[in-house]
Amino acid sequence: MAVRAPRFPGYTPITERIFLRNEDHSADKPARTSANHDEPTTILIYGWGDAQPRHVAKYADGYHALFPTARIVVIVSPIFAVTYQTLRQRTDSMMPLIDAVFPVHPPESSAEDAERVVLHVMSNTGGIYAAATLNAYRERHAGRALPHRLCVSDSTPGSLVFAREVGRWARAMALGTARWFPWPFAVTKGIWWTFLYAMHLLGAALRIEPAGVYSCRAFLDHAMATPRAPRLYMYSKEDDLIGWRDLEDQAAVAKGKGYTTVMERFDGSPHVGHMRMFPERYWGAIARCWRQSAAMLNGTS
Repeated sequence: MAVRAPRFPGYTPITERIFLRNEDHSADKPARTSANHDEPTTILIYGWGDAQPRHVAKYADGYHALFPTARIVVIVSPIFAVTYQTLRQRTDSMMPLIDAVFPVHPPESSAEDAERVVLHVMSNTGGIYAAATLNAYRERHAGRALPHRLCVSDSTPGSLVFAREVGRWARAMALGTARWFPWPFAVTKGIWWTFLYAMHLLGAALRIEPAGVYSCRAFLDHAMATPRAPRLYMYSKEDDLIGWRDLEDQAAVAKGKGYTTVMERFDGSPHVGHMRMFPERYWGAIARCWRQSAAMLNGTS
């Protein structure tokens, strides 16, 4: 199926929302299959809602500096799609990623080493489509889980209580669309608040599980998200879209479900702004957790 041309150089579009960083096949670079076993083979970066690819690409640059042999996939998603897509639609939108990047599931005896995957999830929209990817992988590969070794959660997840989240979601949507309307920002936010509440009531009447609830549930399901992969939570008290106590509560639930959790709280950084303000600390935490994960799986920790 034809897709739009790449919206930024150095990436090959899988779909208009999924981009693969071009792999270097030159003679002096090893192929991905022979990459350093101390590095990831694949890094999946799920951008925040309405993020521009060129902005999310800065995270890909950071990962490339850490792990130059890994292939990198950037996934961007509009917040609006989350408000109406069903799980089936979200899963179908991630199937091209599975077919292009994970066409086969490695033999069970070598799955953890054959595919050394990092999931990097930003904001709740990123989490929702990361969960859809886990579901797509399971569907495509006969109930098997996507083999990953580390999950980095940047400014996610938030509260699962709709009444507590609706104002934050409305503000996020208003930030992305305010330039389209001549009236005050508060009016745009109120319109989105009304829309979100209407969609919530409709979903409740049809007994459709909210996307955010499903994504949190998927990431607590050992059959989809292995507890062998540690969780690194990057967050701040100053985040005005994701409550820091809500995030810590969700991390505590994950810890209670058997996941190793690492909390990295920043001071003064806004929503998905921790890397921009504290790049050395941000990438240092990821590198440290990757080394710890590798040591755990190799039995050396």
